[in-house]
Amino acid sequence: MKVNIVSLTCCAGCVSSFLNAGDALLEILSQDFDIVYSPTFVDLKEVPEVDLAIVEGGVRTEADEKLIREVRAKCKILVALGICATHGGITSLGNVISVKKLLEKEYFVPETSKLPELEDLMYPICNFVDVDYYIPGCPPMPFLIVHSLKSIVSGKPPIRHQSVVCIECNRKIIAAKLDHLYGIYEKEADPNLCLVSQGFMCLGSLTREGCGAPCPRAGFTCFGCRGPTDSLLYRSRDLYSFLVKVISKRTSIPEEEVKKELYRNPFIFHTFIFSKFERFKARERII
Repeated sequence: MKVNIVSLTCCAGCVSSFLNAGDALLEILSQDFDIVYSPTFVDLKEVPEVDLAIVEGGVRTEADEKLIREVRAKCKILVALGICATHGGITSLGNVISVKKLLEKEYFVPETSKLPELEDLMYPICNFVDVDYYIPGCPPMPFLIVHSLKSIVSGKPPIRHQSVVCIECNRKIIAAKLDHLYGIYEKEADPNLCLVSQGFMCLGSLTREGCGAPCPRAGFTCFGCRGPTDSLLYRSRDLYSFLVKVISKRTSIPEEEVKKELYRNPFIFHTFIFSKFERFKARERII
């Protein structure tokens, strides 16, 4: 199987995660998996026609849009790799202000400078082309990427992860009685107790499992990089209200107070607020 690996607007962390798969990567490369195009490590100037294309990053520039359309036209199967490609991701934080303000205030670009023409917003690739499989994550864990690609290469549907990160976390969930919420560095966490039950703002109850819960297992709050679980994606779009209810129930803090606390620490919404969930054309193919 001939494969293209393409990077749009991103940090290149998803392809780096793929390369970090180590022996598992060597195993898949030794099988019917021939990478013929990838600007990261293959010096080929034109995008060839292939069986499979793996795309990281979202569409922020006109060049991105042109490239993703060309990649889609030249492949049989298209995989969106990472939260920027699947949802918009961290890079979509730029959507909160206009392009003009983004360039002037955030990047301090003089009028004489020439930059790529920007789209009005940062978009996931499914806004422009049909996607066959979505592998969300920031970045997706190496084992998740390799296992998914092995299934695709063999012609089998990859395993779908449909529940929440909490089921992969070894912490005990209890109903606590707290006065307020905490930032992750404001107190020491009990290694055995649910982070939300301790008053930390963790998004594990909303987020699709499949990563192995490395963040909460290590004592850091889940920030939702795998996107919403199926139950929320299909039945409800109001992720914020759901999170407020979960935190209030586990901490006994009134919902209005929880809302105030969340506004005090808004960084946890960077993958959820700007996601284009309604644009998914094949939700059942989220891995």
